[in-house]
Amino acid sequence: MIRDTKQGFGLISIVLHWLGALAVAYLWFTGPDDHGGTAQVSAANHIAMGAGVGLFLLARIAWRLASVNPEPLSANSTLNSVASAVKMLLLLDILLILATGVLGIWFSGQSISAFGSIQLPSLAGANPGLVGPMRGLHSLSSNLILPALIGLHVLGALKHLVLDRDGTFGRMIWPARQA
Repeated sequence: MIRDTKQGFGLISIVLHWLGALAVAYLWFTGPDDHGGTAQVSAANHIAMGAGVGLFLLARIAWRLASVNPEPLSANSTLNSVASAVKMLLLLDILLILATGVLGIWFSGQSISAFGSIQLPSLAGANPGLVGPMRGLHSLSSNLILPALIGLHVLGALKHLVLDRDGTFGRMIWPARQA
């Protein structure tokens, strides 16, 4: 099945979820060194990939808003609310990371070059006093908040897989069958 139903996620949601997860992991692990490793790709490639992820995230949000939201399999309404909040905060944090990355570049007076052929000129204008705060917020959001939210999301998934065994984890692996 392609589209989401009340019983589960469709192929499009599943693919968007896992491609998004891979893109975020790629950006985090290969980005400019803010978390104790070494940069594996140039800042230009990180920026270009980030711009692509921004467009991808907008498509993912649009798809989620246009789709049916599957009913939770867990009967615990408190944990269902926490899970929904973590997922929403995760998407908002990724959006914040993308926005502060873009604004940090634009406030430095530069345009964003995506793969050398696409130029996104600064819409904000140079403002050197805001470059540091944008980069700081970008770093905080990507190196503290993002791993914490991903950790909560993964722990929730593992709880469903190992403890609850309620099929919630499987819904993000295999598309739901058409009713």
